Amino acid sequence: MKNFCSECGNKLENQHKFCPNCGTEVAIKTNDAKQDTVSGLDKLLVCDICGEDNPITNEACFSCGAKLKSFIVEKKIEESKKSRRLGTSKQNLRKKNSKKTDLSKNGKDLGGKKLFLVSSIIVIVLAVLLILTGVFDSGINQTQQQISDQSTDSGVDLSNLNMIADLENKVKTNPNDKASTIQLANLLQDSGLYERAIGYYKKYLEMDPEDANAMVDMGICYYNLKDLQTAIKEMETALKYQPKHQLAHLNLGIVNLTAGNLDLSKEWFRKAVQIDPNTQAGKRAQELLQSH
Repeated sequence: MKNFCSECGNKLENQHKFCPNCGTEVAIKTNDAKQDTVSGLDKLLVCDICGEDNPITNEACFSCGAKLKSFIVEKKIEESKKSRRLGTSKQNLRKKNSKKTDLSKNGKDLGGKKLFLVSSIIVIVLAVLLILTGVFDSGINQTQQQISDQSTDSGVDLSNLNMIADLENKVKTNPNDKASTIQLANLLQDSGLYERAIGYYKKYLEMDPEDANAMVDMGICYYNLKDLQTAIKEMETALKYQPKHQLAHLNLGIVNLTAGNLDLSKEWFRKAVQIDPNTQAGKRAQELLQSH
């Protein structure tokens, strides 16, 4: 069925989407007979916009309506289509490669996240093991502590401050309250308030001068204040009252190690192990012997 352009009256073929004379869009759009007009031609015009082949008589592309350039492409349609198909294949290949690249990047990102997660888990597990084995242990509680790696200027727990205030009131009200005095001294030491703790340890030792645990704890306070000689003196005094005090031996090894007395520190570690190698203090002493 023949049609005519409503704008310029030019005869239209069934395959025309736009008038080849004026470029007006055609209402009837069918693709079945599109190739009839250009099949077998050795000369044709290729649209720069959509790539469609047009007879050289067309002024506008009958596929998209774009204005056609005046130069003639001397290629057979089969070669032109083959070239366009090749171009399309290259485009598809680039798209596929792009997708592969994206997948590769995603895979690398996912792999990086997995590696970070696994590394984090390993670090956490190692930290827990170190804590359990006593490497980062803040102390062994038999009312006294092992020397720890805590900083002397660490923040004080607010709940501890309230307890400290209550205990100070008790001791002020009743200076002979031994239980409150030693509890206050230990709490001040745990909070990093070493100078105040030493004052209450001394008050307690006036009431109970043979308490080796209190002497060891007071020695730890001196150690954290960098007074190593006084720390050694207090711990050695504790051993006079309790010669098998394992933590005193362990802490004396640590203080002497810090002071640079390597051979003496090893001697104290060996004595701590001999007292009982299966306790936490004994195991810690063995670790320090092996590492030094």
